[in-house]
Amino acid sequence: MKHRLARLALLTLALAACQRDQPPPSARSSAAPSAATPAAPTAPATAAPGAISGTVVETMDAGGYTYALIDTGRAKVWVAGPQTKLAVGAALGAMSGAAMPGFHSETLNRTFDELYFIAEYALPGGAAPATPSAVAADTADVELSGKVVETMDAGGYTYALIDHGDRKFWVAGPETKLAVGESLARMSGSLMTAFRSETLKRTFDEIYFINAFPMKAQAASGAHPAAAAPAVAVEKIARAPGGKTVAEIFANKAALAGKPVVLRGKVVKESNGILGKNWLHLRDGTGAPGSDDLLVTTQASPGVGAIVVARGAVATDKDFGAGYRYDVLVEDAAITAE
Repeated sequence: MKHRLARLALLTLALAACQRDQPPPSARSSAAPSAATPAAPTAPATAAPGAISGTVVETMDAGGYTYALIDTGRAKVWVAGPQTKLAVGAALGAMSGAAMPGFHSETLNRTFDELYFIAEYALPGGAAPATPSAVAADTADVELSGKVVETMDAGGYTYALIDHGDRKFWVAGPETKLAVGESLARMSGSLMTAFRSETLKRTFDEIYFINAFPMKAQAASGAHPAAAAPAVAVEKIARAPGGKTVAEIFANKAALAGKPVVLRGKVVKESNGILGKNWLHLRDGTGAPGSDDLLVTTQASPGVGAIVVARGAVATDKDFGAGYRYDVLVEDAAITAE
């Protein structure tokens, strides 16, 4: 499941990069490495996955992909996936998707308030979808690390040519300040072959899409958004009205995945401005070691020691690279300090 979720998120990044058609910028490089500070991408690389199913209301093909408006019975949502023959009225099974808010397709000349990118359409009877022009492959066993040889930014993403020693390869990820000569730790990625970037007006024979650029110095020092919080005793805090406790979110993570939750807790650690987000560790006095500290991503900065109410979506099996993997966290939370 972990590899499937990683592929979904990275396929999302590939689709978004392909669709964003802006004037190609010049390649950016410098003579010596400098401290790398990730910048917020134009669209999030990853979002909490959720199950989507229902009836096709509208469908269109563009740029090698199929866009479809799905009536789930509760709401109508747009999805995009590999080009597939769909008929209005067709019933689609459960599909896992990653949300891209405010996504603009230059091919369609249209902005979607929210669009879910899926790996494939769950067709009636299990019919196979058409093969897209760019094919994602599982690269869990490939060593993706090395020194930056070349780097350029385009469409809210950073492309980098990496020298592993025995080979050179291209990677793309959220827009990040990289310097030629910078050493990158092992990355999690998916291979896209014959990938065409309309933004750069260039086709890559092979390129790996990653969810973050982990710097070796950063990984060694533990300066990572998912780094564990220090041991801090927290008194039991009353749950928010209609909310969950930290222990309950850990215990019911599978059922809560992709769903919104409300949580009241104390900020015991805060790391700001990493990958375009702030990273909070919340505790409420519930749970045992290993299930008493919940990671929350947000744009707010309440400060260590603050008692807050967080409202966000539960995500599971998130891998940030460099050995930092979390079974459960709450993403893109709205924070109210008390």
